[in-house]
Amino acid sequence: MSHTHDIIVTGLGPAGAMAGATLARAGAKVLILAGQPGHVKPCGGCLSRRWDWLLRELGLPAWVWRHPVRRLWLAAPLQPPVHWQSREVGAYLVDRARFNQALAQAALEAGAEVIQARAREALPRPGGFAVKSRVGDFSCGWLVAASGAGGAQALGLVPPQIGLLYRAIVEERPLPARLEPIMRDAALIELGGVPGGYGWAFARGDTLNLGMGFWQGNGGPGGYSESTAGLARAYQKFIKRHGLEPAHGWRGWVIPCPDGKPPQVVSGRACLAGDAAATGDPFLGEGMGQALYSGRLAAQAILAGDLGQYQARMGGLWREHRHGRLLARLIYGWPGLFQRLAQARPGAVELGFNVLRGELAQAGIWRALGAKLKGREPALDLQARGYYSKHLN
Repeated sequence: MSHTHDIIVTGLGPAGAMAGATLARAGAKVLILAGQPGHVKPCGGCLSRRWDWLLRELGLPAWVWRHPVRRLWLAAPLQPPVHWQSREVGAYLVDRARFNQALAQAALEAGAEVIQARAREALPRPGGFAVKSRVGDFSCGWLVAASGAGGAQALGLVPPQIGLLYRAIVEERPLPARLEPIMRDAALIELGGVPGGYGWAFARGDTLNLGMGFWQGNGGPGGYSESTAGLARAYQKFIKRHGLEPAHGWRGWVIPCPDGKPPQVVSGRACLAGDAAATGDPFLGEGMGQALYSGRLAAQAILAGDLGQYQARMGGLWREHRHGRLLARLIYGWPGLFQRLAQARPGAVELGFNVLRGELAQAGIWRALGAKLKGREPALDLQARGYYSKHLN
């Protein structure tokens, strides 16, 4: 059986949902091959506020903003933690499974057709592609591959060159009552517990999300390369330092990040988005917001009939990531130094919240840090509340 659509999107995560919803709202006939039901990517579930404009554009439900992050505990082994209360919310914590369901609903309400099947192959044909799946074959004029890391290769497309990966493990457990007042509206980040990365604790209602991740690959801080088993050992020590029971049932995943020249994410009438395009933030390891952004840009370029626009407009994100890589090399490479800096000048932690809110670009953090060290306030884009929406969009 063969069906014809204007666009086929593979994957129904943040990138696929945003691309599908944007295209369907514009009147395109969109098919989303959502993959197998019940598969949810392990995730810390932290959405920085710099992507708030994209969440609201999708019309997501109010519960997405129910668990804000206003405070940060910055910790390091054998050092007292630094506590900082920001003037405003910097991020939101979400249940990834529930968040994915909300994204799927937004795409359906926009008019996209969704089928719970994985695209097995995409074969080029004049004017588009023939896409094969277990439920049938489909044809389309444009293809958006948004089915996660490895999604391009699975479809026969050329994957982007990936210089580094964030390799991470995560688990969720009930929040201990003793931690509720400490972790309310707060996040804990620990530097130095694993070379080239960090550990985290996020409280979302009565759920505690715990994890640890590090850079792996070319250009990682100190050239660090560790196995998943080594990461698991470091994670067990991390949760022990914070008085928690030994880990059980954690899951692992990778977030591909670009390193070096901007990756090629367009091939003819097909493009990559989200993790398939290696859009993860190399400093924070955040991927959901960047995936939403790439899906939106891909859809806009298809509506304009020119995917070259997508490749060009993603240049703004790649420029940001160059500075993100430098931040990661410095902070994760010398965690003790930056922890002592935060102890001496805790107000510098607010710069991180400025980036999370989109008031400051990663590219501008160097000048802002210099201003902080001199006792001056950095220049921020407070009115736009979104460097990313104003300058990258």
